[in-house]
Amino acid sequence: MNRIVAAILAVGLAPVALAQEAAAPASSAPAESSEVDTAALKGQVDALAEQLAEMKTDVSGLKKLKFSGYVQPRFGWLEAAQYEKGAPQRDGFYIRRGRFKAVYDTDLAQYVVQLDATPSGVGLKEAYASFKLPFLKGFAVDAGLQLMPFGYDVGVRSSSDLDLLERAMFAGHFLKGEYDLGVALRGAYGPVSFKVGVFNGNGVDGAAGKDNDQRKDVIGRLGVDLGMITGGVSGWYGKTIDYTSATNATYDRVRLGADLQLYLDLLPVGGTALKGEYVWGKTAIGTGAGGAGDSLGLIGYGWDVILTQNVGPWNQVAVRYDTFNPNVKLDRNLAANQGKVFVTDEVSAALHTILSSNLKLSVAYYHPMNREKGDTAPSDPKKDSFIAQLQAKF
Repeated sequence: MNRIVAAILAVGLAPVALAQEAAAPASSAPAESSEVDTAALKGQVDALAEQLAEMKTDVSGLKKLKFSGYVQPRFGWLEAAQYEKGAPQRDGFYIRRGRFKAVYDTDLAQYVVQLDATPSGVGLKEAYASFKLPFLKGFAVDAGLQLMPFGYDVGVRSSSDLDLLERAMFAGHFLKGEYDLGVALRGAYGPVSFKVGVFNGNGVDGAAGKDNDQRKDVIGRLGVDLGMITGGVSGWYGKTIDYTSATNATYDRVRLGADLQLYLDLLPVGGTALKGEYVWGKTAIGTGAGGAGDSLGLIGYGWDVILTQNVGPWNQVAVRYDTFNPNVKLDRNLAANQGKVFVTDEVSAALHTILSSNLKLSVAYYHPMNREKGDTAPSDPKKDSFIAQLQAKF
């Protein structure tokens, strides 16, 4: 009996065993599929990692490149426009500056290009490369078209942040154009900074930005920043050749300057600043004599005093007294000079209102005066002017 039961059970369970053996190979298919899916996923992850690494490299490069700029649309009024012949250049609506600047900064080098775009054309203001000295922290060599390292009004103060919207009279005479081609060493140690270099000397406004001769000028400024008091001394030594003269005459092109700024908290409405600068020199920058310059060999001087007062966080008032003598050795008793102006003074005032973090509204008025003049020269030059400016920065 037991043998019969065992035989029946064996026959009944045989199909189940066969079914399990037949199903066994099917169980290996999901394992193989899982291995394939894992390999594909790993490949996708590796590809994304490579793309991410490339993106990091691109972003790192873009972080080194910075853009900035500003535009200065203006409305101007010139008293002299009603007396002088021809169309005035800065009476009515015009664009004073339209700057666009690109800076690429790396560990050892920096590259700078700045353009000035106005309705009269597009000009190159800056184009220089800097090499940061690895063995002297804070020191670098700048080569190319760059700002003249002279004085406070030109060498330190940006055109987007001028207290009276325009620079002093002496700056337009001795430092016309503000930029020049050359190579300079700059550095800073503690409160002391300096920049000195060798330049063409005639600036971008002389001989269309080209050097008019083979001579080179040495220009430099030494500055100090003590917080409440800042200042500096500047020097310029060079010569220029007048190739339009029969003898190729050579003239000195030299300048000496000193500037001082004092920052105080005198009033509860805001900070007060008192600034002063003096410049003495020979030979003006200009297109005269084939780019050799204007007022060749003539000695002149100029100085200004500026008082600024902040009124709350959004407003500032500025007042400037500016004087300029283009030729200290002019014979004032000579009959031919009685119609000339010997010394010009100017009183100007400005009000600045910050409308937002990148928008500023400014109005300024200028009143020049003939302080010292010949007998037949007019007492009032009738050259008052007014400027309203809206400056936008990015």
